[in-house]
Amino acid sequence: MISTSVLLLSMSLLILSSYANSSPVNIITTIKPLALIAHDIVGKNANITILLPENTSPHGYALKPSDIVKIKTADLVVWVGPELELFLDKILKSQANALQLTGYKDMPLKHFHKHESDDHGSHHHASVDGHIWLGPKQSKVIAQAIAESMSRIDPSNEDDYQRNYQQFIVDVSRSEKDISSALSANPSKGYFLFHDAYSYFEDAFDLKPVGYFTVNTEIKPGMKTLLSIRKSLQNKEAQCIFTEPQFNPSFIESVSNGTGVKLIEIDPMAKDLNIQINSYHDFLMSLGKSYAECFRP
Repeated sequence: MISTSVLLLSMSLLILSSYANSSPVNIITTIKPLALIAHDIVGKNANITILLPENTSPHGYALKPSDIVKIKTADLVVWVGPELELFLDKILKSQANALQLTGYKDMPLKHFHKHESDDHGSHHHASVDGHIWLGPKQSKVIAQAIAESMSRIDPSNEDDYQRNYQQFIVDVSRSEKDISSALSANPSKGYFLFHDAYSYFEDAFDLKPVGYFTVNTEIKPGMKTLLSIRKSLQNKEAQCIFTEPQFNPSFIESVSNGTGVKLIEIDPMAKDLNIQINSYHDFLMSLGKSYAECFRP
């Protein structure tokens, strides 16, 4: 006969085991747009932490000791890849919990454009364009990769992840239609970007910039580049310049002063969105709104 004390102990262990198994999975994403996608997929089944602080560019971030602790103890670390977060390449090579999105089997990738620079010589950027979260097609694959990873890590909630993934596809497809409709009302008449980061989004909506102030955000454009851009603005080749909250160089205002060209802020890092409230759909729509504002007469 099983004693009362043994029975109580067994029940307690069972309850504790059940509680432990139901504790949320811990996910780290490097940037907020990836966190928006992750939250759309996992809902309340996981805790999501964003590695990079607000208004920080992934191009030049330096890891802190506390970041390393978070990375090593997370169940899943979602990052684009060394093409964007080079600072993570060394540490994540040995981490089984890392999901490198540019290495995911179904990810449609692009290479950077070829740029001719009078200031720094001729450069051919053959590397992969890491700004994949800006493309609707790529975002669907990001969601697929996260859903697959979470189904392996937390199989008890696999049905939730797969259901949320299917809803994500529906929502992003709706976003694409809404953005296309908004942009068709006022077709593009030319624009400049602060840096070459939006080709995935632009391919989705048949957009093409006149040019960029810089290819590498860590290198300021030279005088020849600025004079060339100002000449284009004076010749009415562009109706707006896109600025970014993560970079606020004074030379953009100087170059555009007196040309009548609009300065429109576009936020590739989802600064004003909350992952608990907003979805990736909201992020895509905010990008589309910035482009539509640029093209509006």
